[in-house]
Amino acid sequence: MKQQTDAVSGVSGCASAPAHGDVSRRAKAGRAGKRGARFAAQLALVVAVYGAGCAIASVLPVRLPGNIVGMVLLLVLLGTGLLKARHVGDACDCLLDNMSLFFIPAGVAIMGCVSLLEGNALKFALVCVITTVIVFLATSYTVMLVSRLTAKRVDATGVARVADEEA
Repeated sequence: MKQQTDAVSGVSGCASAPAHGDVSRRAKAGRAGKRGARFAAQLALVVAVYGAGCAIASVLPVRLPGNIVGMVLLLVLLGTGLLKARHVGDACDCLLDNMSLFFIPAGVAIMGCVSLLEGNALKFALVCVITTVIVFLATSYTVMLVSRLTAKRVDATGVARVADEEA
């Protein structure tokens, strides 16, 4: 079988041969354009929720970062079903895939403040280790809680159990 190259990513072997013969370049470009427009709309929606979170945070009597309020707002919208995961999924996946890039400016800023950290390096390292452990524990307990709740919901509906019977 002839190896093809994906028109969007340029990666060899990603595309499969269509059943009706070759798809025209115009059709591939049209699909790529639709995917790009859908991604842009999803990203705009995520940014709009962030903006709403910042606006809400500015009027709250308690000082909270707008990005945290925006994430809670996004969680509420997804949890209530007002916003479907498919409406923001591709943009969120892209942001998560490239999350490490967002830490570069913070790392560079810390390197610019090395003189402030010299006397407190041990304290800084200790805070980093402790907060990493706290985040790890919070994440693991959250996953265990969600797994239990999901298993109970699945049992109540009579549908096959999640992960326990598969293992």
